Amino acid sequence: MKIAKEREMAFREDLAVLLAKHGAELEITDDGFAYGMHSGVVEISMDGQYDKDGNQTAEYVLFRL
Repeated sequence: MKIAKEREMAFREDLAVLLAKHGAELEITDDGFAYGMHSGVVEISMDGQYDKDGNQTAEYVLFRL
């Protein structure tokens, strides 16, 4: 049986690999509502990608989970 710490470590390792694969950053923030009314949200951002000639090959993206 996997203990809780082993499961957490495996999840963190997989998440790090996934973020690295996509060149993504994960940020925990809030939805911007007034104090006491806001909720936590997770935002994922990925920078735009360009080839050696400066042509864009992938757009910048920011989305919430």
